[in-house]
Amino acid sequence: MAKKQNERRQARKERAQEAKEAKRQAQERAQQRRRLQIRASAVVAVLTLVIAGLCYWVFDNRQAMGATLLIGGVLFLVLALGTLASGVQPRDRTRAGSIDYGKRD
Repeated sequence: MAKKQNERRQARKERAQEAKEAKRQAQERAQQRRRLQIRASAVVAVLTLVIAGLCYWVFDNRQAMGATLLIGGVLFLVLALGTLASGVQPRDRTRAGSIDYGKRD
């Protein structure tokens, strides 16, 4: 009887250890993805400014510069907001007490 309980306990410990390792790996992947997003948004910002500068000073075309700044600015904004949003932890809605039905009359 004790042998069976020890096997169950050992299996439970192994599952808990595997879950802990999987959670750690998921957090590590999320941090890598976040760093990549930050780098991508920085590259987009610098590249936008460089291309806009080329359009203005080299090609002497203000419309191309404006279009470049508009497109690059929107792209940078999307990437930056996505990076910020990826760092927000979701709320735990598994408990019944966390449900808010709003103001009751």
